[in-house]
Amino acid sequence: MYGAIGDALLASSIIHDLRERYATAHILAFVSGANREALELVEGPDAYLVTPVGHPLRVIATLRKQKFDILIDVGQWPRISALLAALANARFTVGFKTPGECRHWAFDAVTEHSAHRHEIENFRALLGPLGIRSLGMPRFKSALLQSATQPGRDPYVVFHPWASGYRSHLREWPMANWVRLASVVLSHGFGLVITGGPHDLPRAEALREAIAGGGQVDVLAGRATLWATTQSLLNAAAVVSVNTGIMHIAALLDRPTIALHGPTNPRRWGPIGKSCTVIGPGPECGCGYLNLGFEYPAHPPDCMGRISVEEVAHHLGRMLDWQHAKRSGSTRSA
Repeated sequence: MYGAIGDALLASSIIHDLRERYATAHILAFVSGANREALELVEGPDAYLVTPVGHPLRVIATLRKQKFDILIDVGQWPRISALLAALANARFTVGFKTPGECRHWAFDAVTEHSAHRHEIENFRALLGPLGIRSLGMPRFKSALLQSATQPGRDPYVVFHPWASGYRSHLREWPMANWVRLASVVLSHGFGLVITGGPHDLPRAEALREAIAGGGQVDVLAGRATLWATTQSLLNAAAVVSVNTGIMHIAALLDRPTIALHGPTNPRRWGPIGKSCTVIGPGPECGCGYLNLGFEYPAHPPDCMGRISVEEVAHHLGRMLDWQHAKRSGSTRSA
């Protein structure tokens, strides 16, 4: 199981369907360093192994020691994961047939990867060759869900401004827009928490310094584990995030979430939850062109720059009931 945090979370949806079909099976998940923390959040695998993807010979040796009955490769396009699956000496292998990638020859059974359905549906389809109709969802560990604070804690909003991966800057909202939105949030009595990955601390601190009233802004980016960051989402009044793993976590936790989409098509990669609002310019202006994450045109349009602060603030205000919050007089930092 390779890929980023969002991929790992969505792919974990098939684990529970596998366990229902094979009740006595030992389910082992192979993860990379990039998504290891994501698997620590969810229930399902009996164990997981972190594999050094930069050292394929070591990975092959580890795989061949396991003697799998069934090996499912959830990689959508990397040929290296298909090759590793073929060399794992498993009795039966399943993987994606992705257009243009020529990776399906490595598997005993394949599932067509479709650019016309949400990625969780693609992952669920991997169980089709096993005769399993998958409808599963990712399930967070009970210890994590029980970590939410009691009602009465002063409210705050989480900002997650950073994306990751290839040309990630094209999936990020301009810094000036985050500063303007922060002013609106603070003016209505909410604190702010800025989350991010290990390398986002300098940008997060720069954002905090640019926000007037920065004393009401806490920075978790680069300082907190994914578990601790997820706890901050659980306790948040709302979350505003670009399309990334944190957006998926917030949505799956049913937190009020505003998901900012530009190059990513929400029909493929949008949030899954009951309390989500997707904002983006849409395909009519050339946006929403990303399928697997690398299909950038020669001159990509500025999709994220077309999302206005006013539109985001409007939807956030409806989620949080600005007027009620202002009357309550809450001025707490997160």
